[in-house]
Amino acid sequence: MNKEIETAIKAAKLAGERLEYYFETIIEHEEKEDKSLVTKADLEAEEIIVKTLKEAFPSHNIFSEESGDLGIKSDYTWVLDPLDGTLNFTRGLPIFATSIALVKDNHPLLSVTYNPVIKSLYYSEKGKGAFWNEERMRVSDNKDPFKAIITIGRARDIKNKEKTNEILNKVYFKTHQRILGSSALELAWLAAGRTEAFISVGLKNWDVYGGLLLVEEAGGKITDFQGRPLGDDKQYFLASNGKIHEEFLSILNR
Repeated sequence: MNKEIETAIKAAKLAGERLEYYFETIIEHEEKEDKSLVTKADLEAEEIIVKTLKEAFPSHNIFSEESGDLGIKSDYTWVLDPLDGTLNFTRGLPIFATSIALVKDNHPLLSVTYNPVIKSLYYSEKGKGAFWNEERMRVSDNKDPFKAIITIGRARDIKNKEKTNEILNKVYFKTHQRILGSSALELAWLAAGRTEAFISVGLKNWDVYGGLLLVEEAGGKITDFQGRPLGDDKQYFLASNGKIHEEFLSILNR
């Protein structure tokens, strides 16, 4: 491992210790403008990650969901979501993760996703594969959409809720669907072969940057809903094991 991935793993695990400390406790939370939640756990985990990255790479920029952009002029930006799945976290549901990605020119170079409750670490480097707790990951070999599990991540505004409902109506009788509330973890599970597809409906880049690289390095496929490669805007896309990708695109566009 190089210094960058080692530092990202260290930061994720340190932040995970803080999240685990607060998990299943009574913790106050605030509602942001987009109706998402932020807690003391989010902010303290973010502080730990930023401090760890700054010490190792003072010339790199950092963008976090909670604090925004540090504004450092650099070719490299660390994109953080210290607690992806905050609502699950506040309800004592163990479906949440810390997500860290290093990005250059809008392309992730490495990513780390960590769930501290079950000590599941997912990480990848561009061109070097994807791993779960040091075990190489590959996407599922399933080619049958009727046996596929798909998960859907959606934004909270009315427009994207309506779009999600349209998609659910199209796929309901053709697959098994889940809305689990942590896109970083759901993309990691896709990369690990536990599900077959993930559909993003209006999510922010920080929600998905790290997970996209995991899927690509595990042999999956990612396109927008028209089958085109993703550009800078990563709000709407289909990620899959590649075996059922074209059939799912056909279903989505009916």
